[in-house]
Amino acid sequence: MSYEQAADRYLKALEATLAPDMLRGVYVVGSAALGGWRPGRSDLDVLVVLDRPMTASDLAMTGEMHAELEATRAAGPHCDGHYVTPDLLGARSQTKVPVAVDGVFKPEGHATDPVLWAILDRHGVTLRGPQASDLMVAPDPEWLREWNRGNLESYWRTHVGYRSHFSEQNPDSLVDPYLLAWEATGPGRLHATIATGEVISKEAAADYTAGLFPGYADLCAKAKAYRLGDETVTCTAAEVLRVIDLVEAVCNSAKEWP
Repeated sequence: MSYEQAADRYLKALEATLAPDMLRGVYVVGSAALGGWRPGRSDLDVLVVLDRPMTASDLAMTGEMHAELEATRAAGPHCDGHYVTPDLLGARSQTKVPVAVDGVFKPEGHATDPVLWAILDRHGVTLRGPQASDLMVAPDPEWLREWNRGNLESYWRTHVGYRSHFSEQNPDSLVDPYLLAWEATGPGRLHATIATGEVISKEAAADYTAGLFPGYADLCAKAKAYRLGDETVTCTAAEVLRVIDLVEAVCNSAKEWP
């Protein structure tokens, strides 16, 4: 399924769920907006701008919509996203907004972040409403750098704790290659934003990370191949231990970046 097909499916469901005059704008962000959409690998990430905050009824209906989309998606993607009001567009706010993660709607949600606003501003695909580039939501560059540094430390660096688990396994035992692709590309994306201000795709992050740390280029190449749909890619416990070393190296490098 193409991202256009997935987006059309989502938009039709959304318009059948919420009152038409409640929808100010609907935008595709995430991998599809960054040119990294991979059928069977990517989720559909959207941003929905609402005329007003959701009522309890709106939240319940939207939850049911996501559950139905998830139940009938077959080989299609999860439909994820944020639901915001206009006052929060581009805002540096801790206000929690409704979100969908892995196709599951969460009314309590979480706060938005500058990466979302950067993607929307530079790459957002408009499904409904004003053009994404006209929303003027570009984040402050220093906020964007700070957030990425913080995420590397609070999320990615904690993955070094996986070492104990995988070190107890047979080095040649097979592990889901999704883990390799996730670990080899995620931290590098954040490092690239810290260093350049750009937000890049996972595939581009594999190349960027290999350039930073050539000793791990083989792992980055496997991660990229997996993302591109190569079903022959495998991963061993020994490779997971190496990619954890790579995660730590990327985190350390970003911490020292000017």
